[in-house]
Amino acid sequence: MSSRFVFSIMTLLMTLISTSSAQAITLRGEIQPDRYTYYLTDQYAQKLWAMNRDRNRTIRFNLPPGELVAQTDVSFAYQHPAPTAITCISSIYYNQGARANWLKVACIDNNGLEYSTHQKWPDTSIAKRVCKVGEASCDAFLTMSSDNWSGPQ
Repeated sequence: MSSRFVFSIMTLLMTLISTSSAQAITLRGEIQPDRYTYYLTDQYAQKLWAMNRDRNRTIRFNLPPGELVAQTDVSFAYQHPAPTAITCISSIYYNQGARANWLKVACIDNNGLEYSTHQKWPDTSIAKRVCKVGEASCDAFLTMSSDNWSGPQ
Protein backbone atom coordinates (compact mmCIF):
# COMPACT_ATOMS: atom_id res chain seq x y z
CA MET A 1 0.00 0.00 0.00
CA SER A 2 1.13 3.49 -0.70
CA SER A 3 1.82 5.81 2.19
CA ARG A 4 -0.68 8.27 0.75
CA PHE A 5 -3.48 5.67 0.93
CA VAL A 6 -2.54 4.70 4.51
CA PHE A 7 -2.49 8.37 5.49
CA SER A 8 -5.95 8.86 3.96
CA ILE A 9 -7.35 5.87 5.87
CA MET A 10 -5.78 7.05 9.15
CA THR A 11 -7.17 10.56 8.64
CA LEU A 12 -10.63 9.15 7.99
CA LEU A 13 -10.47 6.94 11.10
CA MET A 14 -9.32 9.82 13.30
CA THR A 15 -12.12 11.99 11.97
CA LEU A 16 -14.71 9.32 12.72
CA ILE A 17 -13.34 8.70 16.21
CA SER A 18 -13.11 12.38 17.13
CA THR A 19 -16.65 13.15 15.95
CA SER A 20 -18.43 10.03 17.22
CA SER A 21 -20.06 11.87 20.13
CA ALA A 22 -21.13 14.83 18.02
CA GLN A 23 -24.47 14.63 16.29
CA ALA A 24 -26.56 16.92 14.20
CA ILE A 25 -30.09 16.58 13.01
CA THR A 26 -30.23 16.89 9.26
CA LEU A 27 -33.02 19.03 7.89
CA ARG A 28 -33.65 18.52 4.20
CA GLY A 29 -35.75 20.77 2.06
CA GLU A 30 -36.68 24.37 2.71
CA ILE A 31 -35.65 25.55 6.18
CA GLN A 32 -38.29 27.82 7.67
CA PRO A 33 -36.91 31.02 9.24
CA ASP A 34 -38.91 31.04 12.49
CA ARG A 35 -37.70 29.28 15.64
CA TYR A 36 -39.71 28.83 18.80
CA THR A 37 -38.62 28.10 22.36
CA TYR A 38 -40.84 25.97 24.57
CA TYR A 39 -40.32 26.44 28.32
CA LEU A 40 -41.32 22.93 29.38
CA THR A 41 -43.76 21.91 32.07
CA ASP A 42 -42.15 19.88 34.86
CA GLN A 43 -44.16 16.84 33.79
CA TYR A 44 -43.01 16.98 30.15
CA ALA A 45 -39.41 17.70 31.19
CA GLN A 46 -39.48 14.48 33.24
CA LYS A 47 -40.91 12.60 30.24
CA LEU A 48 -38.01 13.76 28.05
CA TRP A 49 -35.51 12.98 30.83
CA ALA A 50 -36.88 9.42 31.09
CA MET A 51 -36.78 9.02 27.29
CA ASN A 52 -33.14 10.14 27.22
CA ARG A 53 -32.18 7.65 29.94
CA ASP A 54 -33.96 4.67 28.36
CA ARG A 55 -31.15 2.37 27.24
CA ASN A 56 -33.70 0.13 25.47
CA ARG A 57 -35.23 2.84 23.33
CA THR A 58 -35.83 1.81 19.77
CA ILE A 59 -36.78 3.60 16.60
CA ARG A 60 -40.52 4.07 16.77
CA PHE A 61 -42.59 4.43 13.66
CA ASN A 62 -46.18 5.64 13.39
CA LEU A 63 -45.88 8.14 16.23
CA PRO A 64 -48.61 10.74 16.42
CA PRO A 65 -47.68 13.96 14.58
CA GLY A 66 -45.94 16.36 16.96
CA GLU A 67 -44.64 13.63 19.32
CA LEU A 68 -40.96 14.29 20.05
CA VAL A 69 -38.40 11.51 19.59
CA ALA A 70 -34.93 11.63 21.14
CA GLN A 71 -32.16 11.82 18.54
CA THR A 72 -29.12 11.98 20.84
CA ASP A 73 -27.20 8.78 21.59
CA VAL A 74 -28.32 7.42 24.97
CA SER A 75 -24.74 7.04 26.26
CA PHE A 76 -24.28 10.81 25.87
CA ALA A 77 -27.82 11.80 26.90
CA TYR A 78 -27.83 9.64 30.04
CA GLN A 79 -25.57 11.99 31.99
CA HIS A 80 -27.74 15.10 31.58
CA PRO A 81 -30.48 16.42 33.88
CA ALA A 82 -34.06 16.95 32.79
CA PRO A 83 -34.36 19.77 30.26
CA THR A 84 -36.17 22.97 31.14
CA ALA A 85 -36.61 24.33 27.60
CA ILE A 86 -36.24 23.38 23.93
CA THR A 87 -35.82 25.50 20.81
CA CYS A 88 -37.30 24.14 17.59
CA ILE A 89 -36.95 24.91 13.88
CA SER A 90 -38.70 23.34 10.91
CA SER A 91 -38.24 22.47 7.27
CA ILE A 92 -40.59 21.45 4.50
CA TYR A 93 -39.36 18.59 2.32
CA TYR A 94 -40.78 16.19 -0.24
CA ASN A 95 -41.52 12.80 1.33
CA GLN A 96 -41.06 10.18 -1.39
CA GLY A 97 -43.13 7.52 0.40
CA ALA A 98 -46.08 9.81 1.05
CA ARG A 99 -45.61 11.60 -2.29
CA ALA A 100 -46.31 14.89 -0.58
CA ASN A 101 -44.57 17.81 1.10
CA TRP A 102 -44.00 17.12 4.80
CA LEU A 103 -42.98 19.17 7.79
CA LYS A 104 -40.01 18.09 9.90
CA VAL A 105 -39.35 19.81 13.20
CA ALA A 106 -35.95 19.57 14.91
CA CYS A 107 -35.37 20.69 18.50
CA ILE A 108 -32.42 21.14 20.84
CA ASP A 109 -32.88 21.42 24.59
CA ASN A 110 -30.95 23.55 27.07
CA ASN A 111 -28.56 20.59 27.66
CA GLY A 112 -27.74 20.30 23.94
CA LEU A 113 -29.77 17.11 23.40
CA GLU A 114 -31.65 16.71 20.13
CA TYR A 115 -35.23 15.73 19.30
CA SER A 116 -37.37 15.62 16.18
CA THR A 117 -40.93 15.13 15.04
CA HIS A 118 -42.83 15.10 11.76
CA GLN A 119 -45.94 16.68 10.27
CA LYS A 120 -46.73 18.98 13.20
CA TRP A 121 -45.01 21.22 15.73
CA PRO A 122 -44.96 19.96 19.34
CA ASP A 123 -48.19 20.86 21.09
CA THR A 124 -48.12 23.99 23.25
CA SER A 125 -49.50 21.95 26.17
CA ILE A 126 -45.96 20.61 26.81
CA ALA A 127 -44.84 24.10 27.81
CA LYS A 128 -45.51 26.72 30.45
CA ARG A 129 -44.67 29.33 27.81
CA VAL A 130 -43.83 29.38 24.10
CA CYS A 131 -42.09 32.32 22.45
CA LYS A 132 -40.65 33.19 19.08
CA VAL A 133 -36.85 33.43 19.06
CA GLY A 134 -35.87 37.07 18.74
CA GLU A 135 -38.62 38.35 21.03
CA ALA A 136 -37.69 39.83 24.40
CA SER A 137 -36.97 37.23 27.10
CA CYS A 138 -36.89 34.37 24.60
CA ASP A 139 -33.75 32.24 24.83
CA ALA A 140 -32.48 30.27 21.84
CA PHE A 141 -30.78 26.91 22.36
CA LEU A 142 -30.54 26.33 18.61
CA THR A 143 -28.45 28.95 16.87
CA MET A 144 -27.76 29.43 13.20
CA SER A 145 -24.77 30.95 11.47
CA SER A 146 -27.10 33.55 9.96
CA ASP A 147 -27.97 34.88 13.44
CA ASN A 148 -24.89 37.09 13.35
CA TRP A 149 -25.04 37.92 9.65
CA SER A 150 -24.83 41.64 8.98
CA GLY A 151 -25.46 41.53 5.24
CA PRO A 152 -23.07 41.54 2.30
CA GLN A 153 -19.73 43.15 3.03
